[in-house]
Amino acid sequence: MDLRKKPEHYKIQPEWAAIDPIPVITTPKYGEMCAVTLCEQFKIQSQKDVKQLAEAKDLAYKEGFYNGIMSIGEFKGQTVEQAKPQVRRQMIDAGLAVAYAEPESEVMSRSADVCVVALVDQWYLDYGEKEWKAIAQK
Repeated sequence: MDLRKKPEHYKIQPEWAAIDPIPVITTPKYGEMCAVTLCEQFKIQSQKDVKQLAEAKDLAYKEGFYNGIMSIGEFKGQTVEQAKPQVRRQMIDAGLAVAYAEPESEVMSRSADVCVVALVDQWYLDYGEKEWKAIAQK
């Protein structure tokens, strides 16, 4: 919506933002265009309406995941809850995506330090494992 209202502010061509979204999920409560419906319902005018956007996002994600039905593509007719892991696996297997996770808010340690969270391959030492401990002591 912001891009369409102020393309010059975002330094884009107006026609770039003129493309209408393609509905991919239908929900009983919000229809085919959940985000549009909720933006109208909450009277969201721009991305600066942070509180309303957060609430709308929560409602959209819950309704879409638990009650949404895929309306196009290979998984058409399936619930989003059923289709999501299949789409994820398909995209990862095809090399079009990687597994990614991110905390939704700031993470604090018990010592009140801000933490940087990363999903990485890690290994841990089992300090109680006898064979390893004997090698380390030797």
